Amino acid sequence: MRELLVAAIMIGMAACAAPDPIPGGPGRLIDVLLTPASLGKNLTLSQMVVGEFEDQKHSFHVEVEVMPARMAVVGLTPVGLPLFTLEQAEDEIFVETLGVEQFPFDPRHMLFNIQIAHWPEAALREKYEEHGLVLRAPANQKMREVLDGAGTLLVIVTYTGADKTGQDVLIEHFEPPYRLYINALQEVDGE
Repeated sequence: MRELLVAAIMIGMAACAAPDPIPGGPGRLIDVLLTPASLGKNLTLSQMVVGEFEDQKHSFHVEVEVMPARMAVVGLTPVGLPLFTLEQAEDEIFVETLGVEQFPFDPRHMLFNIQIAHWPEAALREKYEEHGLVLRAPANQKMREVLDGAGTLLVIVTYTGADKTGQDVLIEHFEPPYRLYINALQEVDGE
């Protein structure tokens, strides 16, 4: 029943999305987004996120659905009120913020964060190299780092638990500096 409710919310929110994709991107990490198909499988995530930027903390709930043709992301307040919707179809990104006059971050960054945490290393590495970025991932699979061509650290992803599947994640960005603490409520891998 919960899956049906989440699917209904995501479909309804995606239907309300802005009709035109947002041109360009807010930074180089948005420019290296992979297509939903590059994940190689279907994926459904339910996550509680606490974001820290400067001296502010914001909590929100995120529902994610990835299929080969599209990725849909719905951000909700902790009590379930809609904050934003994102939809990525190939290289087009549609975004809508709902009922929020001044949102504390650009929701498109969530696409990068979902991909750096869940996409296969080989796909990430290939795409990043095309854009002059480097992905480092130790053999223990508990961390990923993204560096620019000069070796400057841009992002660190740290996984908790025995492996990265279904685990909580800390994502630290250094340009601009912010942190996301992601508590995995549910993860469903599909084919």
